[in-house]
Amino acid sequence: MNSTIRAETLFVHAGECPDSVTGALAPTLIRTKTYKQQFGIKSKWEYSRGQNPTRTNLEEKLAALEGGGYATAFASGLAAEAMLFLTLNPGDNIVIPREVYGGTLRLLKNVFTPYNISYTQCDFSSEKSIKKVITAKTKYFFIESLTNPSLTPIDLPLVQRVSQKAHIPFIADMTFTPPCATRAFDYGAHAIVHSLSKYLSGHNDVLGGAIITQDNSLHGRLKFLQKTVGAVLSPDECYRCIQGIKTLPLRWKQSSESAQKIAEYLSTHKKIKRVLYPGLPQHRGHDIARKQIQNGYGGVLSFELKNERSERVATFVKHAQASGVITYAESLASPETLLAYPYTMSHGSLTDDEKKDIGISRSFFRLSVGFEHFRDILGALEEGLKRI
Repeated sequence: MNSTIRAETLFVHAGECPDSVTGALAPTLIRTKTYKQQFGIKSKWEYSRGQNPTRTNLEEKLAALEGGGYATAFASGLAAEAMLFLTLNPGDNIVIPREVYGGTLRLLKNVFTPYNISYTQCDFSSEKSIKKVITAKTKYFFIESLTNPSLTPIDLPLVQRVSQKAHIPFIADMTFTPPCATRAFDYGAHAIVHSLSKYLSGHNDVLGGAIITQDNSLHGRLKFLQKTVGAVLSPDECYRCIQGIKTLPLRWKQSSESAQKIAEYLSTHKKIKRVLYPGLPQHRGHDIARKQIQNGYGGVLSFELKNERSERVATFVKHAQASGVITYAESLASPETLLAYPYTMSHGSLTDDEKKDIGISRSFFRLSVGFEHFRDILGALEEGLKRI
């Protein structure tokens, strides 16, 4: 599309056009496994593990939203990460923050480390702390735009500066700040990773992941892995993701506004020990978030109860759900408000010491704010808090 087209328009139209036969505006859903070919002629469409028109539409849309390049869609966010790490060789090393999604650590520690692909965790808050862990074997920096679950912003200009000086590309997991909020290519990212299951699809009905890069060589390797490993996203889920993306700017704005109000309320509550949300002035890295996150700060916040007794924590969860407004469940960025417990959910695979090191206690929760009225969400939380 025209490069002057504004972001909101891109979310609706990028990668799509009316069907050439019927004029249908909805994207074409093609479920076929295989395609008729002509003998002796290389066909564009051969087998849906390698190519599928609906998946191609999604990939073109994702690349356009990030500002250009090439996208590759996979069966989940972790499948996307696994394919990225498969572009490394035995002996290679990647540098990651001290706090990352527990599934990423599990994948690196239990799957890739035995194949002699190592990782090093470090503090990404200063150039000195990052440079200190670089070795000749370091091939990538791999960061999250907001760390999970503390939601600490990573300073992208800082990472860009270190990346350029060290000649080591950085990969940005932008799941918590999708392209309506931050575009990592603007900060020199070599590739962008998304869990499509979250903000991009947005309706708790898709499990998917994607990698977008402007490096044609890396893209070619990822397409080869997509076909060879077979961790592809089904046409049905591609279709739902395409449709979900169209409303992302509206969903992001709505959930950001509600989350801001809820975070402000909880931050003064006598039974809450701390609230973590990039939109709070006292949040670590708020000044960074204000510079590099647009149109709000997202619908996810974390908080810790003062009372850590297991029976009191269980009571809170039970009564916070009593009205039906809040659901105790994993994931984020859906119309439904979800209350997650990182201690046993997203970071359950970490040791107790690893959890303690990044501040995940037995009374620590992550709240993904949905589209319900924020006062109803607050009412549900208050019902749980008053029972502690």
